[in-house]
Amino acid sequence: MEQKDNKFPKQLDHLNKTFLEELNYKMWVTKGARFNASKRLALRDNWSNKAMGFLSSYLIIIGLLSVYQISQAPIISPNVIAFGSTAISILLLAFSQMEAAQDYKMRAHRHIDCALRVSKLYNDLRIFKTMKEPTNEEKVSFAEEIGNKYQEILDHYANHDSVDLKLFKAKNKGYFKLNKFDVFAYNIRFYFSSIFLYQLLIAMPIIIGVIIFL
Repeated sequence: MEQKDNKFPKQLDHLNKTFLEELNYKMWVTKGARFNASKRLALRDNWSNKAMGFLSSYLIIIGLLSVYQISQAPIISPNVIAFGSTAISILLLAFSQMEAAQDYKMRAHRHIDCALRVSKLYNDLRIFKTMKEPTNEEKVSFAEEIGNKYQEILDHYANHDSVDLKLFKAKNKGYFKLNKFDVFAYNIRFYFSSIFLYQLLIAMPIIIGVIIFL
């Protein structure tokens, strides 16, 4: 009777190997994705602060329009400007509170701390694999120890987002056999998940102002 081939496909080749090989792959991916998660959250924190600063400046400028008469026939009624400024101020306050609750800086620090701890275990595993051929008992003992340490680290930290993993794959496109479209799509998705919203908030009032006054 013909034996069924239970091997996994090439992209899951680590599952065809030993537990240490699989653990080596998991640590490599985890540390890379967590570094990307830290980068994404740090970018959000930086651009969030910039957006708040720009939007606050825009509100001051809008308020000055009702104080200084730039032209004899104002394009927008002073009452509309005053109402719009107040409404936007309330929205900005609510948005700033929601952004502060996200605590991007602390979450970025936690992700990079996790990545560094996993990276140390990964290095220990690589060193073990370069040693003179260990006995089966040594392999089992080391696998149990490092596997437990790896799981303990994961239990103490929040998981990364899927976009962080996709960016890691894009950075290692040769290994994951990604085409140029996949790499572009993963990078664009990371951009939209990190700084797009804040850049849009900064640019939109300028675009609206240009449309109104031209």
